[in-house]
Amino acid sequence: MLYSAQRVRAKQRAAVKRREDDVEAEEMESGELNLIPFLDIVTNLMLFLLASVSSGLILVQIDTTLPDKGPPQANVANPATKPDDQPLKLFLSVKRDEMILWSATGLEGTLLQPKPGYTFKRVGRNMDPCDGGYMCESNFCDPATLTCAPGPDEIGPVYEYRRFNEVLVEIAGRRYGKRPRKADTYTIVLQADGAIPYGTIASIMSAMRCKLPEMGKPIEGCKLPSSDPALKKDPNPIAEKTYDTERAPYDQNTMALFHDIQFSTGLE
Repeated sequence: MLYSAQRVRAKQRAAVKRREDDVEAEEMESGELNLIPFLDIVTNLMLFLLASVSSGLILVQIDTTLPDKGPPQANVANPATKPDDQPLKLFLSVKRDEMILWSATGLEGTLLQPKPGYTFKRVGRNMDPCDGGYMCESNFCDPATLTCAPGPDEIGPVYEYRRFNEVLVEIAGRRYGKRPRKADTYTIVLQADGAIPYGTIASIMSAMRCKLPEMGKPIEGCKLPSSDPALKKDPNPIAEKTYDTERAPYDQNTMALFHDIQFSTGLE
C-alpha cells in the first residue's frame, strides 16, 4: 500500500513524539535528566562567542607606539654619604691578555673607561725578572738569575701582579688610611675568563689580600679585620694577626687590602 508524503511525515512526527514521551517517562522513573539538549545549546553558544571574539580581534586595531629604549642606568654613588665612606664595588676583569681594575660606582673608573694605569698586561715570559714561580708563565724562576726560565709545568698566563698590588695599596691608603675602615669596604669581585687556570687565579687573589713585600723578600702576610667580641673588649684594638675595624686606624702597609673576594662568571 502506498502512502503520500504528507501521511509519511505525519507518521514520523507521531513516532518521534511517542519516542520523546517514552524517554521522558524513563527519565522520570530513573530520576536522571537528559543533558544532551543542554550540551547542544552550550556548544552552540560557545561557537557563537568564539566567532564574535575572533572577528573582533581581526577587525579592531590598536594604534600605539612602543617607547624607545632608555639609556643604561648609571651607578651613581649616594650623595648623602662621603665618597671615602662608601664601598667602591671594585671589580677585576681578567682576560687572556690583560687585567682591568674598575669600580661599579665609577669612583675608580669603569670597565669601558678605566683609569690610567688600571690595565695590567700579560708578562712572565722567559728572561723576565721574577722572585718566584708565580711571576713566570713556566712557573719556574731561576734562583741564580731571578729571571723566568723554561720549566716542566704547562705554560699559564701571568700578569703584572706587583703593579696591580701597588695600585690596590694606593687606593686603600687614599680612601681609608689613618682612620677606622668600614667592614663592607674590603670586598672586591673577581671576573675571570673560563680559560684562566687555577694557579693564575690563586696568584691574583694573593695580590688582592695584602701588600706584597719587596722583590726577593719572603711574604709575611698582613693583619685581618675581625669582629671577635674579646678583641672588641680589649683596650688595644690591634692584636697580633687581627684588628677591630671599628676602632683601629687603618694602615694599608700592614693590614688587609681587599681580602673579601667574590667570584663572578663572565665579563660584563
